[in-house]
Amino acid sequence: MKELIVFTNNGQTYHFSGVTNFRPTTTGFSFTYTGKATGITREAVFNNTSTAGFALADMPNN
Repeated sequence: MKELIVFTNNGQTYHFSGVTNFRPTTTGFSFTYTGKATGITREAVFNNTSTAGFALADMPNN
């Protein structure tokens, strides 16, 4: 599993942990994650025109 931080063009930062299936698309990138508060697994899609960048790292094994 991975940890992902997404930086948007309007200055917002989104943090996702437990990310799987990260993949580039023709217009951005998509991935699967499980919400910490809800425990629900979701698919997320970000468009390159609204993101300034991202940081992706392996999560340490505890």
